[in-house]
Amino acid sequence: MLTYRLTNCEECTSIPRLIEDIDCKLTELGKREYNNVSYALNKPVDTVLAFNLLNYRRILQFKSCNEEYANLYSVKDIASRIKLLKFK
Repeated sequence: MLTYRLTNCEECTSIPRLIEDIDCKLTELGKREYNNVSYALNKPVDTVLAFNLLNYRRILQFKSCNEEYANLYSVKDIASRIKLLKFK
């Protein structure tokens, strides 16, 4: 099966940088949901996106401690998926 890569940037695929990108996107989604609740805006919030980002964040945290964790997925593969989810 072919895999896709969105970026070839080496510093973009470091684990702390990816976790920081995920945190920024989760903060954006959280602020949108807070404004929906506070001001009754009723704007859509993609909860599946937030769930997927949280799962990738967990995997990256475990990978930072143990590189053998989730051997089927490299950090570059996870980075390309995060970049795609980040621009949704």
